Amino acid sequence: MKNIYCLLLLVMVLSGCATKMSYVNTAKTSEEISNDEAACNAVVDASDFNDPDLKQKKFNQCMKDKGYNVVSEDEADKIQGFNELWVNPGADFKAYEAIFIDRVDLSLVKLKNSNIADTKVTDEDINNLGVEMLRRFSRALSIVMPVIPDKEGSAGKKVLYLSLKLNKIYQANVGLGAALGVAGHFSPVPLPGGPEGTFSFEGIILDSSSKEKLITISDKVKSDKNSSLVGFEKFSHWQKAYNIMDYWADHLAALLAKERGEKYKSQLGIKIF
Repeated sequence: MKNIYCLLLLVMVLSGCATKMSYVNTAKTSEEISNDEAACNAVVDASDFNDPDLKQKKFNQCMKDKGYNVVSEDEADKIQGFNELWVNPGADFKAYEAIFIDRVDLSLVKLKNSNIADTKVTDEDINNLGVEMLRRFSRALSIVMPVIPDKEGSAGKKVLYLSLKLNKIYQANVGLGAALGVAGHFSPVPLPGGPEGTFSFEGIILDSSSKEKLITISDKVKSDKNSSLVGFEKFSHWQKAYNIMDYWADHLAALLAKERGEKYKSQLGIKIF
């Protein structure tokens, strides 16, 4: 019994040591973050530390000194909502009256799909995903500010411009594979573990007139993100994609509301259709 306890304790300690850290500062661009990480690595390399833990602590302290919040990857996800996020520190989001969302860029998804042998996903399927992504972002963001349907509607207004690019989609085979992809271990009927994959996207918000970059975001998540643990979801070959789009849209809406000094209640919840 004592040996088992010691083994469990060792596993817990090792698990804690393996926790991957993130360095959060939304006012820093990805280039600035890379430069700061390189500078801190140089500081660590110049030290006389040989112990990995001491090296990691020195690196973490260096990043803290440069203005970063050093947290776990899970905590970083809660703080900023996306894997990568940059917000222009000089932007006044309260000044904007509406937002225009451009048609989703699907070029990379189509290119990757064309290189998959015997793919059952057509360009029409991918186009429909783009339409659905646009619809779901429009629905979420309209809670925070008016979403105008076309550029002509921005005349005389201070408008934000949002461009979205879908980079990767998770594809399940039609039939049983699709059922597993949608339900997986969340199904009320016992099924083998569903196949897992990832979805990724990136987005840029600009000032519609000056084209000044105001926000950049990117995210990559597993296909079960925002799936329902309780209740039932409408069957669809692309239900997991819809869930993830809702997750992204909800987090962007929360971010915009925060930058505008407004309250926002998440629209994600139990799915009963």
